[in-house]
Amino acid sequence: MKEILPGIFSWHEFSEEKQLNFNGYLLVFEGESVLIDPPGMTEEAFAKLESLAGKISKHPLQAILLTNVHHERECDEVRKRFDAPVLINEKDEAGLEGKADKTFADGDALPAGLTTFKFENQKSPGESAFFLKERGVMILGDALIGKVPGKLNMLPPDKYRDSKLAKKGLSKLLDYEFESILVGDGEPILKDAKEAVKVFLES
Repeated sequence: MKEILPGIFSWHEFSEEKQLNFNGYLLVFEGESVLIDPPGMTEEAFAKLESLAGKISKHPLQAILLTNVHHERECDEVRKRFDAPVLINEKDEAGLEGKADKTFADGDALPAGLTTFKFENQKSPGESAFFLKERGVMILGDALIGKVPGKLNMLPPDKYRDSKLAKKGLSKLLDYEFESILVGDGEPILKDAKEAVKVFLES
């Protein structure tokens, strides 16, 4: 687990099948913290998480946030260890293998300064982004991936009912001002990320 931006930590598991990293993020902001899409963690990473976001830390963990139903990953293990609730968009709740403690809706405010919005026509009906306006950070699950460092692309067309509509729905990102995009799969883009979104949408 390493700090990739001020107050934002990341760790990953490498997928042999997909040939890219499955990323998890810890966001620390104004006395609170959240985990996003947590993949498996080593004991060393759990220990670091405990120091950063455990109950006696300065920024105790408020929630485990899922961008979509397919990023359930290791949230149950983290929930057990940290006694933190799992939250997912209400449109994706029914598809979980486990269960969510709470749901959120399009436009809701979330812990640690985040707001959320939902994309249309994606792989799952509740595919959501988390936005930290104060730091110009956008956090995505499967809406866009970073298979090639510095570039963004979508999942393969067969993952969507209509990939053209799915791509059109991503133009919603241009309504927000951000410098960094943290992706669930692949390499995040820490600078000039909005420009990378524009390049992809115009391709």
